[in-house]
Amino acid sequence: MELRQIRYFQRVAAEMSFTRAARSLHMAQPPLSRQIKMLEEEIGVALFERAGRGIRLTDAGRYFLDQTHVITQRLVETVTATRRIGRGARKRVGVGFVPSVLYGYMPRFIRELRELDSNVEISFSEMITLQQFEALKTGRIDIGVGRVVLSDPEIAREVLL
Repeated sequence: MELRQIRYFQRVAAEMSFTRAARSLHMAQPPLSRQIKMLEEEIGVALFERAGRGIRLTDAGRYFLDQTHVITQRLVETVTATRRIGRGARKRVGVGFVPSVLYGYMPRFIRELRELDSNVEISFSEMITLQQFEALKTGRIDIGVGRVVLSDPEIAREVLL
């Protein structure tokens, strides 16, 4: 699956027409239809119901559309943050967390972390404690927040609450 196919799918879903979508993408309609068909074959389900001259999203297509919007928005945010970091405008701090801390300590921790330095780009990743240990060792995250007490000589640990 290619990002280009996802963007094509999103455009067809927005226009509810292969012809109008092709026009807005500045391409011919047959190659667009082929790309959508290839995407459907790869996923293994129909994303559109084709009825005569019209189309509509299937239930799977509506779900896929919602999820691809989340993914593409996250990609845009990632590219923007990467550019800021690359220009030296911001530093990056990766924070791993277990989901159960979201309802307790994390909101205050996030606020305090952001107040420390406004030039820091904070990225959050949900992961279990063992994944956090691995991510800390490889440098994918800088801080891990969890509830399970594990010990590893390569990782400094601090009890927050």
